[in-house]
Amino acid sequence: MKKTVSAFLFLTPLIAQANGSLGIFGTLSESIYKDTDSKSRALPNISYEGENFYFKLPEIGYRFLPQKSMQNLAVGVAYQASKFDPDDSSDTNIKQLDDRDDSVMAFASYQLGRMFKTKLAQDISGTHDGFSAEVELSYPMPVASWRVIPSISYSYMDSKMSNHAFGVSQSESAQTGGTIAAYDSSSVSLVTYGIKAMYPVTKSVNIMLGVSQSKYDDDILNSPLVEDDTVNSALAGIMVNF
Repeated sequence: MKKTVSAFLFLTPLIAQANGSLGIFGTLSESIYKDTDSKSRALPNISYEGENFYFKLPEIGYRFLPQKSMQNLAVGVAYQASKFDPDDSSDTNIKQLDDRDDSVMAFASYQLGRMFKTKLAQDISGTHDGFSAEVELSYPMPVASWRVIPSISYSYMDSKMSNHAFGVSQSESAQTGGTIAAYDSSSVSLVTYGIKAMYPVTKSVNIMLGVSQSKYDDDILNSPLVEDDTVNSALAGIMVNF
C-alpha cells in the first residue's frame, strides 16, 4: 500500500561525540501511491564526524562552528531518492508513467542543542528545480539503559518539488489514453511524529529501533497517483561506533 518516504528519518547517528559509525538498518515502510505495497529494504548507515566537516549518508556538510557547540550553522549537499517508481504499482496505467529521477539538493541548516533543527534545501541537479523546508523538535532522554528520542517535524515542498512526486504531465496522461488525467500538484506539507531508541550492547556497538508516522495535508489526495495521506514506517538496526 505504501512506500518508503521517511526511511532516512532514522539514519542520523545518535552519538555525536563518536568520530564515525558503520551499520545496517532494516526498514518497513508504507506508500501513499495507489496499488503500491509496503516495502522492506536494507539500508547502510555510514557516517563521519569531524570538528567541522561531516558525512552522514545521504548528505555531506560543513559546520561553521565546532561540532559540540550549543548552536551551529551548516551547509552541504544531499542525495534525494525519488519517492515514486511506477513499476512498484500493480496498476497497469500507473506503470505506463515516466520514472522520476533522483535529485541532488543543496542545503543550509541551523541547530540549537539536540532539541531544535531547521533546514532549507534547493534542487541543484535540474531534476525539478524545487525547494523544501523543515523544522524539527526532539527531546533526548534516558530510560533505564536506553536512550529514547521522541520527535515531531513539519516539512514543506514547493509546487515544483511536489509536482515531480505527485503530478502527471499531459504526455504521461496521453500514454495512458487519458485514463489518468493530467495533474499539476500544488505545494505540499506534512507532519511527522517519530520515536527512536538506542541500546548499548557494548561500549561501541549499539542497536537502534524506531517508528514514525507522516501525515500529509489533505490536498495530496487530489493527485490521481495517491490513495492515502498517511505513511507509517518502522526500523531496526545495529551500529558500530569508532
